[in-house]
Amino acid sequence: MRHMVGPADGRLQELASDYSGWRFGLGGSGHWWAVRGNEFFRALSPEELKSRLDEHLAAGHEG
Repeated sequence: MRHMVGPADGRLQELASDYSGWRFGLGGSGHWWAVRGNEFFRALSPEELKSRLDEHLAAGHEG
């Protein structure tokens, strides 16, 4: 199966470069997600996802 390249790809690459060790994606439901180990976050926009990750990491959950 070949994956389609879409406009979200640049934003996925940006998230991956900003947050080392995290995996990112855009689900079929339109939710952006981030996962690292047992940590999982989901949001409706990449900006909201970044905000949630920043709050999580600022609380001392560096990994």
